[in-house]
Amino acid sequence: MVDRGIGDYFISDADEDSLDDELLTAPVVVPSSQAVPQPAPVVPLAAPTPAPAAAPVAEPVVPTAAQVPVAVAVNAPRPEATSRQATREERLAAALNQLMQDDPDIQAAALVSLDGFTMASALPASMQPDRVGAMSAAILGLGERAAAELGRGHLSQVFIEGDSGYVLLMAAGDRAVLTVMADTNAKLGLVIYDMRSTAGNIAEILG
Repeated sequence: MVDRGIGDYFISDADEDSLDDELLTAPVVVPSSQAVPQPAPVVPLAAPTPAPAAAPVAEPVVPTAAQVPVAVAVNAPRPEATSRQATREERLAAALNQLMQDDPDIQAAALVSLDGFTMASALPASMQPDRVGAMSAAILGLGERAAAELGRGHLSQVFIEGDSGYVLLMAAGDRAVLTVMADTNAKLGLVIYDMRSTAGNIAEILG
């Protein structure tokens, strides 16, 4: 082992110059606490997946003339008529209502058979149709007998005047009597005219 003296630890001027040159030319490395990021590995891109092919669209099939079904007309039953025919009683009642509407002087009306039965009536509530029918038939029968006995021919009408009004009876065909009650201020000419028109319609309904 070689012992060195104190002089051995001193650097000469030549050595100092060479040492300075080495320090100046040596790279300076600065330590860093942060790690230098490494470049990410390059991943090759996958080839694009081709889109699925579209399904073929079916074209509409147009049937030919031979394939089109032909509708065959069938004799279907005819629907029943919605409007029913009015009965004879309804027609008689309508004729009396029309008479009272055409002539406001007429207060009540009734159609009576020669036997005294009421066929149709437009009477106030205070009058009973059966009694009106019986009296009308009795008056008409008595008038016909009086006209025949006195040589006045076939009875056309019976006219009764009272303090509160008039009662008129007129034949409606060969089997019915039209009885009308009118006010005291009634125009008898118009009342009789309307009665004859209505009596003709009633005769056609009764046949």
